[in-house]
Amino acid sequence: MKIRFAVVGLALAAACWLCLAGGGGPQPAIAAAAAAPAPGACTFPTSVVGSPAETAWRIFVAANCPANKKQLVWETWTEQSLVYPASGKAPGGKAKRLHGSPLARVALLKKAGQNAELTPSTECNAMASPPSNVVKGATVCEEVRLNPDAKKFVQDKKFQYEIRPGQTAAAKKGTDIQFPTTAVEVKVDWIPGTDFDPPFTCSKPPKGVHVESIDGVCYAMAGMHINSKLLPNWIWATFEPQSMLTNPNRCITFGPCNDPWGSVPPTSNGGPSGFTQLSPALKALMTNAHLAPEFLNYRLDGVQTEFGTAENPTLLGNSIIEGENVGLKAGQASCITCHSVSSIENNGTDGATKLANQVGPEYVPPPGWIARDFVWSMGLACPNAPFQTCTSSSSTGSGKKDKGN
Repeated sequence: MKIRFAVVGLALAAACWLCLAGGGGPQPAIAAAAAAPAPGACTFPTSVVGSPAETAWRIFVAANCPANKKQLVWETWTEQSLVYPASGKAPGGKAKRLHGSPLARVALLKKAGQNAELTPSTECNAMASPPSNVVKGATVCEEVRLNPDAKKFVQDKKFQYEIRPGQTAAAKKGTDIQFPTTAVEVKVDWIPGTDFDPPFTCSKPPKGVHVESIDGVCYAMAGMHINSKLLPNWIWATFEPQSMLTNPNRCITFGPCNDPWGSVPPTSNGGPSGFTQLSPALKALMTNAHLAPEFLNYRLDGVQTEFGTAENPTLLGNSIIEGENVGLKAGQASCITCHSVSSIENNGTDGATKLANQVGPEYVPPPGWIARDFVWSMGLACPNAPFQTCTSSSSTGSGKKDKGN
């Protein structure tokens, strides 16, 4: 896999996904967080640093530091389809890096009155809500990566290949699943350059947008979600590039973006006049991390750490990931509430069957169910239970440990 970094001029680098729709109000102060020493620019924080927004940016920067000449740090982590390999093998057993959106698939199945499942398709899916500047049938590709600590937890608990029986046993005991505080997941949505009007190539990418050639196709990194377990309810943050070509509805679909730490001004209403500057602190962090210059054009749309109420929900949605890909509208996207539905019944029924457009208060599993600590990827191994039998022989890998990617 060959990476081509888009080059942006110094003036643009200095100037210029879920969004924090409705504002949600200022995030609550984290006790004693300000006293925590700041880690190095490419070091992941082990506690909240300063504020949720600053912490989210530090995770974003560390994740997008160069790992080697061909990969960013997060790209060295294992994709969820290899952590739970029954869901992600292409014909012939070759692992596919990109796939369709499990959430988009659930939405389509539920709309058709079929059983909800989280297995991602092996192919990228068509946009559910395409903007005006893409070709007919434009697609979105997705990948989700678990950092080594999250992956190790799944393996140590023997959830990797037989997660459905393992989770069912935990549910029978009434034991909720809890990931370690150092766990991080990253979701990235990619759009092919040929699907835009006008199209672009990796040799001539749009300014301020990270592009990569994957399996011979040039893609734009249009949206990135970051989930961190540094707080009990996780930190939920989403990022998008300031580009009217790839992200024309940034800070519009789900309302104004809000970044009190990294953006000047902190609030943006999107559109061509909605570009913001980096704060001096964030610019220094990115410079010290030696990020590729196009990343200085990415912005935090919003950060979420607390639940709201039905009357006053905290909302978070990315114009690409939840908007163009899944088709959610304003007022329908809340990372923290949606992920709180991740659960399993003691007979193996997955919480995907309970998914709706959850916003507002935390989902409380009914009796006989347990919570899976906000992690939807756990439903990917041996999907559809109890609608199919789950054994090691039915999973690709048959109980052998994967070698990562």
